[in-house]
Amino acid sequence: MITVEQHGSVTVIRMARAFFGRPLYWTAAYLVDGLLIDTGPVCTASELVRVLNGTQIQQIAITHSHEDHIGGLAAVRARFPGVPVYASRAALSAIEDPSLLQMQRYRQFIWGEPSPQKDVRSLDEVEDVIRTPAHTLRVIETPGHSRDHVSYFEPTYRWLFCGDAFVGGRDIAWTPESDMFAVVSSLRTMATLRPERLFPGSGTVRRTPLPDLHGKIGDLIQLAGEVARLESAGCATGEMVEMIFRGEPRLRLWTLGHFSAANLIEACRAYYVVTAPVDTTTSASPLRRGRRSDLPDPPASRSTDPGDLRR
Repeated sequence: MITVEQHGSVTVIRMARAFFGRPLYWTAAYLVDGLLIDTGPVCTASELVRVLNGTQIQQIAITHSHEDHIGGLAAVRARFPGVPVYASRAALSAIEDPSLLQMQRYRQFIWGEPSPQKDVRSLDEVEDVIRTPAHTLRVIETPGHSRDHVSYFEPTYRWLFCGDAFVGGRDIAWTPESDMFAVVSSLRTMATLRPERLFPGSGTVRRTPLPDLHGKIGDLIQLAGEVARLESAGCATGEMVEMIFRGEPRLRLWTLGHFSAANLIEACRAYYVVTAPVDTTTSASPLRRGRRSDLPDPPASRSTDPGDLRR
């Protein structure tokens, strides 16, 4: 399943495997001035190539090495041979050897397993700047969702192509690899850029993204504070899952535990270990503290987005 939308001079290509006529999970590629950002999964690669027929692809940039962003590389490179592909240095090993992704069965079913890709160039070679005839995009390090994640920022129009560094909706389940400290830091970096258009990995474009970015930061810090409060009351992880989320979501079942609310609780714990101020007058654990107050409550004007996976 594939849909194409136009946002000014940016073409948004949304892709998903259909199950009984319904998309399981949307992921997006973006085409701007001959630059293709991400390539979607293997399962929609042939459809992506059909959409790109008649266009001039001059270069490809990858946000991170997950299979739903690099799966279409082989098909696109076959259609546009010789086109340079850029990714962060940290992403190169998984792009060259996708077995390093250690994909669970649900990932293989939903997206398919990418084929190895050689001769992908490090963004270091272009000094973290992607240039097209009309635009200059600067590489912004945005780890957290994955260690190798980068975003691309066009400062003239203030476009931010952020991959999965921003996922809409309130989080209810994370993978064990997710790093909350890095996620929050990356979201703050993105907000500091003051983007006027946000192009996330879901393909649901934000026209006024700052409320969503600040809202996501506030949500995560508030959640970490709630975990710290419950930790200080002696609650175990399972109890917190019930009290905060009313139990594990269905997402945990069909990902066989890869996504879970318990993982998100543990990420909150790790976040507070790093960020809680050290109190030299007491031996209490850093987790045994109240809610952080360094950010306001999430803005009331945040958008809701049914196209984003609530995770």
